[in-house]
Amino acid sequence: MSSCCDPNAPKIYKLNVGGIQVGLFGLEQAFLDIKDLDLADEKATEKLLDIVQQKNYVPESAEREYKRALFAEYKRYLAKSK
Repeated sequence: MSSCCDPNAPKIYKLNVGGIQVGLFGLEQAFLDIKDLDLADEKATEKLLDIVQQKNYVPESAEREYKRALFAEYKRYLAKSK
């Protein structure tokens, strides 16, 4: 059983989505995948959501907020990695 101290436990990335903090699995890997694809902003936003939805539940009614939050965080990630 995994615990909070398990070094092999998946990392949960906290993200503010529409004023609510959510935990997402695999977000950093999604950022790396998108960066490697070198997509235009709109396509990157769509692909980010697609990747994130593979490991996380995203309510259809909140997809717009998730896209906005994911893309903003992706831009911050790129700025920090320069």
